Amino acid sequence: MKQLSLLALAVALSACSSPSGDRAGKSAPTAPSDADGGDARSGGATRLTVYSGDYESLANVRSASAGMPGYALVERPLRFDLKRGGNSLSDKPLPPSMDVEAAVLQPRSPGVSIVGQRYIAPVSGAQNVVGVAIGRKVSVEHTAGGAKQTDSGVLLAAGDGLTLALDDGRVKVIRSYDSFSLADNDNVLPRQSALQWTVNAAQAGNADFVLSYPMGGMAWRAEYRATLASGGGCKLALDGAALVANRSGRAFNDVRLSLVAGEPNRTRSAPPEMYAEARAMDAAMPALPAPMEASAVVQRAAGEYHAYDLSQPASLNNGGTERIALFPRNDAVACERIYSLEVSDNGWQPPTPLIDRGYGGQTGDIPVVSKVEFKNDKASGLGLPLPAGRVRAFDGGDFLGESQLQHTPSGADIKLELGKVFDLSGKREATAFQLDRTGRTITESFAITVKNAKKSLATVRVTEPLPRWTDWEIVSSSLPSKKKDARHAQFEVPVPAEGETKLTYTVRYRWPQDVKP
Repeated sequence: MKQLSLLALAVALSACSSPSGDRAGKSAPTAPSDADGGDARSGGATRLTVYSGDYESLANVRSASAGMPGYALVERPLRFDLKRGGNSLSDKPLPPSMDVEAAVLQPRSPGVSIVGQRYIAPVSGAQNVVGVAIGRKVSVEHTAGGAKQTDSGVLLAAGDGLTLALDDGRVKVIRSYDSFSLADNDNVLPRQSALQWTVNAAQAGNADFVLSYPMGGMAWRAEYRATLASGGGCKLALDGAALVANRSGRAFNDVRLSLVAGEPNRTRSAPPEMYAEARAMDAAMPALPAPMEASAVVQRAAGEYHAYDLSQPASLNNGGTERIALFPRNDAVACERIYSLEVSDNGWQPPTPLIDRGYGGQTGDIPVVSKVEFKNDKASGLGLPLPAGRVRAFDGGDFLGESQLQHTPSGADIKLELGKVFDLSGKREATAFQLDRTGRTITESFAITVKNAKKSLATVRVTEPLPRWTDWEIVSSSLPSKKKDARHAQFEVPVPAEGETKLTYTVRYRWPQDVKP
């Protein structure tokens, strides 16, 4: 036997009924339970806007629920046949990932206003059933004296057991029971989630509405392929697609799809209670945009973000991932291939000079990394806002590696780190250190040896951190140096085929008299 945790109070049965009683108007059939999409009754189609971010988080989601990762906005046209005066309308079932508190039904026909909105949650467990059953005929199976027994009666109370008014006039309290059933359900228990509205109409006839709401369970990211061309120089072919994941619990068929590259701030709230009331505003929403011209994808500004509107209807199956081309392949993007040896640096800016000898940075073996860099501008063959995603790079048909691209505006530099080079290696040594407190200087020397097992010359870009203080200069070096930024010096190191090159340099830091290290 098992003791169930019960509701102490009954849930109002009237909340399951029509919000305006016998004044209800006749509503159009609701959408299919497993899909949203085109709506022939209103001559329109659902508009779905999916935002980037949370794509990886959705991979671990097992079931759809309110507050889940991902973000999308749905605008679904509805048409109802109204009678003059008050009408009761409803739409069900709702996507489990829907933010019902933000759902708004907006009239598109004159003389129609929304009076109230109510959310009906489906029965979610034994507590809901017992709460609704108070005052109704029930059957309870329990064990008494080692024998199974069934009692039927009206449920008077639920708390520390079940209190029944039996048919023979007795009142019986059953502390522990095996099963519980509602004998005269009469469909009082909602099996599906629903939104209900009270609507006033100045005249009878068909009226158009748009139901808009945000929901979780949908996200997207970009997927790029960069193919380096053979021969001299550096040219690459770049194409980009969108991967759209749907874990929302609802399929979307033949929708007008927009993908927004941007991550607006959102607040997370708890799922609503079983019955939630809300008053709806009659403020007008912007009209849905006209159908787009027949082109693959139209890129446009969307507030502070960038949107990609598909010109053709799209379908997103629940639990699936769709690949959608974002822009045509560009076969001539100017780029630069780089072999890079770079010491790790935490980027911390010290408030005073660092005089500890051991703070000279990483020493020992350091890998040489393959990189490809290019500028996102028209001169390089691009100049497009590139949404965040994964870049997979190939040298002809050979895979080089993957790199993550952040949201990249036009004109920005793109730097792809692809992997460690097999035939190039480096080793860094600290060779000298001198602290002169009187002269307020630190002088430090390093040697970096780069080996090349290739059968051709390779040039390695060595980037050295200079973390001790902001005022520094390279006082001597075996190869020319340049200042990359306030904390780094850079050297181009040619390494002969099947040979090695040793780079040596000395840096001097200075600080003013009023600074105390």
